[in-house]
Amino acid sequence: MPITPIQPRYNQVFKGNKSRAELAKLLWKDTVAALTDADAVTLANLARADRYVRAKVEYEDLYPDAVAKGPVKVGPNGGDVFSFEWSAVEKLNDRLLKLEKAMFGEAVSKPVEKNLGTGRTPSDEFLGPNNGLRQ
Repeated sequence: MPITPIQPRYNQVFKGNKSRAELAKLLWKDTVAALTDADAVTLANLARADRYVRAKVEYEDLYPDAVAKGPVKVGPNGGDVFSFEWSAVEKLNDRLLKLEKAMFGEAVSKPVEKNLGTGRTPSDEFLGPNNGLRQ
């Protein structure tokens, strides 16, 4: 029996911030569509998708300000201190990556096909027809 995804009540979750609620709804639709395309719609992945959407909305809200201020700012005593906004963005980014891996798995590259039968090498292009001669 297929699982029917039910969108969480993001208007209530992001009460008082309509733009965050709208972004969450859009991200939810995109994430569920990606899960459907990957044939990975499970109860666990739908719960992960909800956590992913909430973290992504928070990330999108914090990222512009954190980038504008940078990772280091001037502290109250005039020294350099690490920005908590920057740290929060890094932690959210790590959390998003972990949730993506949990939902979709690790990306695996295709094995490179090697053309061993031709006897040609990359240097043939530069050495021309005298490639076999040694001096």
